[in-house]
Amino acid sequence: MEYLDINHAEWQRMWDDLASYQLNEGDPLCVNDGHCWEYMGSTAHHHHLRHACHPLTNKPEYIYIERAGAALRWA
Repeated sequence: MEYLDINHAEWQRMWDDLASYQLNEGDPLCVNDGHCWEYMGSTAHHHHLRHACHPLTNKPEYIYIERAGAALRWA
């Protein structure tokens, strides 16, 4: 597992991609009862994020966002 710094080239794209998920309705944080999306780390292929209590579902949610160029490495 790798942890990206906020200055990493993929950082902003990761949060933009997270916001674009239908579940999040354009909001990259989705604050609910003191909880919001948390970046958990990245593998060679995905960024891992979790929300302890998403405002839409009121339950834990997990999203794995494909890293930039990951699909090209599979070819």
